[in-house]
Amino acid sequence: MSAHLTDQDCINALATFWYEYHSQPRNERPGQALERAYLIAPEEVSIKKDYFERMEDFRLRASNQIEAYTPEYKTLAPCPVVFNILLRENERSLQSRYPDDYQDMISSNYEFKKSSTVTKWLSDRDPKGLLMVWQMLQGWEYQSCEHHEFINSVAYQIKQQIEYGILSTLKKIHCPNDEDRVWTSWEDPQLNSHVVCISDML
Repeated sequence: MSAHLTDQDCINALATFWYEYHSQPRNERPGQALERAYLIAPEEVSIKKDYFERMEDFRLRASNQIEAYTPEYKTLAPCPVVFNILLRENERSLQSRYPDDYQDMISSNYEFKKSSTVTKWLSDRDPKGLLMVWQMLQGWEYQSCEHHEFINSVAYQIKQQIEYGILSTLKKIHCPNDEDRVWTSWEDPQLNSHVVCISDML
């Protein structure tokens, strides 16, 4: 079997990055980010009627999960929520891929523990560390994508948020100046305009 459950430390790292990124000044707060994941996940929307009239239901679903973990985790309460969302999606993928054997592949011992390593990587804006988190995210996605509703899930929205957080942080590292930041306008400086490619002459 090629599919398996992502390591606990990897899921801890992803949940920690998600929380720490959304805890930074000027970024969307963790609770708001989780609410947004529920608000726009097509799988969640599809089970609700009168979407715009029931948006509060989505928000409450996120906030109630956070509240349930608050006594134990205090301000870190959003972390185990995201940890469990990512873990359950990985398990759902295994169930879809191996319906007769997936129970043997699932661990009941997984528990969230904040990663001080990932916290330091983000605080230091360590490019290598950030890219390692990205690789963990790619690995988790590979192991979680077998279920047909994967791209419609809340977990997929969390994945998108983590990916955006990594790219946004790398942008601050490598494009710190206004002239380095482009949107829909960019003029090619033609740095190698003196170089002629044989293929251009054909």
